[in-house]
Amino acid sequence: MNWKADLKKFESDNYSGSAELLEQYIELILYWLEKGDLQSTKDRGFLMDHVRKLQESHKTLFVLVHFYNQIIRVLNEEREEWGRNLLGFLREYKVIWSKVSTRLATQAVSVIDMSQKQILIHSQSSAVKEVFHQYSGNRKKIKVIQTESRPVFEGRMQASMISRLGYEVTLVPDVGFSRHLGEINMILLGADSIYRDYFVNKAGTYNICLAGKNAGIPIYVLADSRKFWSNLPPSRQEMDYYEEQKPEEEIWLDPPNGISVENYYFEKTPSSWVDGFITEEDVLKPSQVENMKPTL
Repeated sequence: MNWKADLKKFESDNYSGSAELLEQYIELILYWLEKGDLQSTKDRGFLMDHVRKLQESHKTLFVLVHFYNQIIRVLNEEREEWGRNLLGFLREYKVIWSKVSTRLATQAVSVIDMSQKQILIHSQSSAVKEVFHQYSGNRKKIKVIQTESRPVFEGRMQASMISRLGYEVTLVPDVGFSRHLGEINMILLGADSIYRDYFVNKAGTYNICLAGKNAGIPIYVLADSRKFWSNLPPSRQEMDYYEEQKPEEEIWLDPPNGISVENYYFEKTPSSWVDGFITEEDVLKPSQVENMKPTL
């Protein structure tokens, strides 16, 4: 096994939720550190370069920006025992953040009534999955509508996991949820980043929230505190969302001449359409998110 090759795989991970991806990334670095394979100055240089590339390849994932700005301070320290310092940092970071989805889900289950509801979910989110895992009521009386989430279909993985927990799950195309609008009682979403007045999540979120708002369906967004604009470095707090196109062949392998293909994974959705942003600590209204005080 090669630790450099293992780390590079994370740059093209388009399936995992952001918190889940970071947790796996930290576990892998810890494994190689504890094994003694990360020791030299060259190893340190490669790791510094890679954590930068990782957050640049996933620019919409604020948890990676948060992590990068902490780990890079440790790696920038010119000390022979950098590996030991990094090991201590990663262990502490893991203790602080590894259970955040559990804490977030506990908060969500305490403030939203899922009993006998039909709930629409989209894409894949570790926090959303944890909510269904923690719910202690009659799961057979909850119906879940899950979008497949093109182009990599990560919604299928989330649907499978929630189904195994004992829920009735229906998988629909990304635009197929509208058939169920008359019966849906709640929309439950994750988020990759939350700016002052909009949030970024998987493409399809905008239409789901617009339809939900027009139909009077409560919309809740689950996001831990690392994903909010106020927890970014000052230089990033006022930056607008930007995403580069993903491979065209994921949409159409060999399109005819004259047809251009767009493939963006994420999109902006107005925060004003959301009834509540649920974090591990609180439930926030859109106005509270916009007026947050920066923490950095």
